[in-house]
Amino acid sequence: MIFRHAGPQSIRSLLVEGAFRRARINRVAPLEDNFLIREYNRRFLTSVPPRSVLARCTTWSWMIGEHAVHVLVPRRTMPCRCIVYLHGGSYLFTFTRLHWNFLARLATESGSIIIAPDYPLAPKYSWAHAYRMLRNMWERIESEIPAASLTVMGDSAGGGLALGFCQMLRDEGRALPASLVMLSPWLDVTMDNPAIEIIEDKDPFLSVEGLRKAGLAWAHGANPRKPAISPIYGDMTHLPPMSLFIGTKDILLADCRRLRELCAVTGARLDYYEYEHMVHVWVLMPVDESEHAFRQILGIIDTSTACTDFEVWRRWSARE
Repeated sequence: MIFRHAGPQSIRSLLVEGAFRRARINRVAPLEDNFLIREYNRRFLTSVPPRSVLARCTTWSWMIGEHAVHVLVPRRTMPCRCIVYLHGGSYLFTFTRLHWNFLARLATESGSIIIAPDYPLAPKYSWAHAYRMLRNMWERIESEIPAASLTVMGDSAGGGLALGFCQMLRDEGRALPASLVMLSPWLDVTMDNPAIEIIEDKDPFLSVEGLRKAGLAWAHGANPRKPAISPIYGDMTHLPPMSLFIGTKDILLADCRRLRELCAVTGARLDYYEYEHMVHVWVLMPVDESEHAFRQILGIIDTSTACTDFEVWRRWSARE
């Protein structure tokens, strides 16, 4: 299924885009290890759920080595599903406040427990460390939660990681989630798709140079076209039903369209949602178009996953 949202751009969206352009958020700057990445405003980064989330969700976490796996449980809704969420951030940065606000709302309105790992990041760690942690996390999840009630979701780098992770689960013969949802996913860290050049001037958020440097840091000497690093080079067959959301003012659009074509050729199940005028990860932002996409995401979760035994969720809700 291909869905295109082609209405006029909302005032809020125009204001957000204008703010990005004025701040030149997509410029790159030299940081540690002599590679260039786009600057994040670190005031918005927080590796733990902020207080604003605690009003809507109870939270607890467990540790895998030195990395936390956070669990959000909605206060006002009895959960009957589970969403494993992999955050974006160019494989360099942790959660933002936008992530946590989005997840708290998603937990409440979808009736889901959210499991959100703070996975290892470059440049200290590589893709291999992250996959080891996610494999360890999944062993616990699949032993306690039925696969039919599980969704794996991620945005940006986390969207690419979500696809690569599901490819790994399939290849290892492990339980697969009922659904895979990717929000503005980063599918190829090489950034070599020639169609990117056509889009780059329209994108106020991302930098090709910055992403290419961040991708090499994440690869940590491995072939950046390895499917675990750039999942667009992996096998798309025998995966869960996939849904992908992308905007047309996002340089990652080129590879998302490429994935759509690959899935059409291989027969992989992909519902593709393309929003005109939208920037990178607009789904997490306070714009009118994100509300429309959010409702579509709720529909995907509701129709693709099954509610499961109350006792399962009672055990996960009660832990500390």
